[in-house]
Amino acid sequence: VKKQIVTLIISACVAATAFTGCTVDGKQVFFETLPSVNTVFRIGSLTCSKKSAMVYLANYFNIYGNAGDLDLMDASLNTDRLKSNIEKACLHRLSMVYALNVYADENDISLSSQEKSLVEKAAPKYMDSLSAADKKALGVSEKDIRNMYEKEALASKVYKSIASKTDDEVSDEEARVMDAIVITFAAGSADKADKAEEELDNGSDIQVVAKKYSTEKKTQMTIDKSSWPQEIVDVAFDLEDGEYSVPVESGNSLYIIYCESKYDEEKSEENREKIIESRKQKVVDGIIKAQNKKDYSTIDEAEWKSVAENIDQKITTDSFFEILSDEMNF
Repeated sequence: VKKQIVTLIISACVAATAFTGCTVDGKQVFFETLPSVNTVFRIGSLTCSKKSAMVYLANYFNIYGNAGDLDLMDASLNTDRLKSNIEKACLHRLSMVYALNVYADENDISLSSQEKSLVEKAAPKYMDSLSAADKKALGVSEKDIRNMYEKEALASKVYKSIASKTDDEVSDEEARVMDAIVITFAAGSADKADKAEEELDNGSDIQVVAKKYSTEKKTQMTIDKSSWPQEIVDVAFDLEDGEYSVPVESGNSLYIIYCESKYDEEKSEENREKIIESRKQKVVDGIIKAQNKKDYSTIDEAEWKSVAENIDQKITTDSFFEILSDEMNF
């Protein structure tokens, strides 16, 4: 489950930024390169040390770089693209943590004594989880880990504070996901679409007709308001179970839509959560975007590259985030 969650996170981060600098809602977080000593980047008055970057990236690699028989660090495998994507996702997370800490400082948000106590409990647990090889490679102390955990915890607190102000009312219609069979026709194939519709009118099985005419191999699909053009949604959402549409033109294609289930309850609930999370992220992105540009300064590309190069198979740590989450119930 943990790997599935972060696979989604990685996909989102990589889709959002082709990394020459991390962007938040279109705003570039890092916009110039500046050499530094053992510092990967700076945001405002906060600097991310090479040690912190090593801990984060080592955990990212070990959590999300091993799936089944795949080993990210296996030199015999071509895993460059996956490795690059994980590096981007990790740097995106680090930059968000530091940006939210800058926001916290500017808005007098801090950890309570109880929250600090929980962080203090998590730090030694993480140190105990490290192997001798981990400790030698990472070179971190319990104090280093406590500082990292404090930033991670504060960033989470800021996020929750901002997100709590988000409207979480999502109507059934807005969340609605429909199970459908979609027959796709190329542009200029109105005659084929008409023949397919005629066969359906004469009682032919939808699966047979779809296989015979559709230009897309995949015909079993879901339809919701966020992933399909409005003209398709309007027609599809008017159908009852077992009904099909006339040919509908959208973009460069024609479609006949057959409704298997007009409201897939499980998928609709999942979509409802996605909509709420998307709203929260937009709020957070907007607040970070509104921060003064002076808070976004520099990244040392060479230091970041060296962090990635110094992580190998001997480093096995993968519990940094899980231990803090268990203590603070994130």
